[in-house]
Amino acid sequence: MRQNVLQILTSQVILGFHRKAFRWIVSQENDYKTSSASVLDESAKAAPDGLWVGKVTDRVLAEFPDEDVYTCAAGISPSGIVHFGNFRDVATSHAVMNELIARGKKARLLFSWDDYDRFRKVPVGIDPSYAKYIGMPLTEVPDPKGEYSSYAQRFEAEFERSIKELDIPLDYRYQTKEYKSGRYAEKVAFVLANRKKAADIQLQFKTDKGNQEKGIDPEEYRETYFPVTVYSRFSRTDKVQVLSYDGGTKLTYRDIATGKVEQIDFKETPIVKLPWKLDWPMRWGEEGVNFEPGGKDHATPGGSYDVAATVSRELFGRKPPVFQGYLFVGIQGVKGDKMSGSKGGAISPGQLLEIYEPTLLKWLYMRRPPTQSFNLAFDTEVYRQYDEFDREMAKVQKGEASPAQQKIIHFSGVKKDFPTPIAFKQAVALGQITQWNAEKMRELADKSGIPCSAESIAARLLKAKNWLDTYNPQEIIALRSIPNADYAASMDDKRRQQIGKLHAFLEGDVISIAALDEMLYSIPKAPGLADKELKAAQRSFFKDVYNLLIGKDAGPRLSTFLWAVDRKKVLSLLSV
Repeated sequence: MRQNVLQILTSQVILGFHRKAFRWIVSQENDYKTSSASVLDESAKAAPDGLWVGKVTDRVLAEFPDEDVYTCAAGISPSGIVHFGNFRDVATSHAVMNELIARGKKARLLFSWDDYDRFRKVPVGIDPSYAKYIGMPLTEVPDPKGEYSSYAQRFEAEFERSIKELDIPLDYRYQTKEYKSGRYAEKVAFVLANRKKAADIQLQFKTDKGNQEKGIDPEEYRETYFPVTVYSRFSRTDKVQVLSYDGGTKLTYRDIATGKVEQIDFKETPIVKLPWKLDWPMRWGEEGVNFEPGGKDHATPGGSYDVAATVSRELFGRKPPVFQGYLFVGIQGVKGDKMSGSKGGAISPGQLLEIYEPTLLKWLYMRRPPTQSFNLAFDTEVYRQYDEFDREMAKVQKGEASPAQQKIIHFSGVKKDFPTPIAFKQAVALGQITQWNAEKMRELADKSGIPCSAESIAARLLKAKNWLDTYNPQEIIALRSIPNADYAASMDDKRRQQIGKLHAFLEGDVISIAALDEMLYSIPKAPGLADKELKAAQRSFFKDVYNLLIGKDAGPRLSTFLWAVDRKKVLSLLSV
């Protein structure tokens, strides 16, 4: 028997920091001309949808006019689920890389896994015993489920599967591997040899008040500043005190937990890494990065980018990459707005791909300037997003799209000969009626006059089912298992007679949806009824049918519903 009929199938379906930082986050209206990060807004903010990528790319070419290969970068620490907000890092860089290629440049998209970062805290959902691993590299923390080689690899693998489905060409770098290979040893030695200069740069971004609150004496800070993280060979954690440095590649540290002291040559024993604000600009130089975006937490004046850019210029003597700040992506239809991979409840790109087509998901991220926030949806808002995407594709196909619209559609991976799509709302609705059978759904679409391709049905059917079953089960309705006797008892003889007429009609040979639709609207007709009275009578009749079939006052387009669902079951429920 056919059950699981969506209420959503309505008639329309078938018919067709500091004060400056705070101000920047809230309004984005201030012009921070003295801040390196301030330029992140201006070229993208004023650009209409789709044109921002050209503006940002102009800046990249102005800063780096003669590169053999342009490197766009993104990255994240796999401390938990890599959520949809982090994906804006990749999407922004991907758009700029595509624009560079479109202009005849060679370009690549580099993605760094900062998996040599420390395990900072036990995330929600992880056994509290994992507290014993705090301070260890993420790649040395075991996978909680024992399926991967490490805690870090679990989240890396999940994200990389999504990126493959999205067809985004990432050139991965795993920082545990890079550090342990000795690749950065000379850079670490250089930073240590210039540690006082590195300390002075850090102090530029600290306030007197902040120093007082944290008990920092600038002179003492300069003398005792050892800008490295050391993973002790005794405890494997970073809970160590650096005691001395020989000016080359040897340093002495004390393991705080055990009290043991050891001198190592970190070129031969690679257990040392640079802290974030030194590590980031160091790798810009090592990889030749020309562009890298970042969230608003990095973009605020005096934040990570400003510090790293100063380190890049003053310590490493290299121009920092062009930076583009972006606002966080919101979400609706699930609990919680800003998602965190370590706090639990994060939504990953993989989860988004359960309901969004890859091209649509990329389009949603690329069409908005990075300085404009937007929402992804797990509720009925997803209908509108699919519809907008379909309209944009249709414009491109008809030659009516603007250059910016064409560019973003192209960068999203949509082919010029894309098939006529079925509206997502219709996929949800018709999918339920046909029990998610693609062939039957195609037949029902044809009979209902819905233009769409078999390819589109195949692509959207499973995503529609996931949207309904996983995220919107409250929208599912089913044919009643037994007659609605209580409701039938409340009906007068006239209303029962109308249901009887429908029952008799359905016992015969129903030749088409159109014939059934005509019959449904004619049953409540009576001589002398004005239009307003007739419409009220029809609404009342439909309400009766819905309550007898599904126990609700309204439901899917009645003619299509009755044509498609199990006839024997319907006749049983309409016997009043």
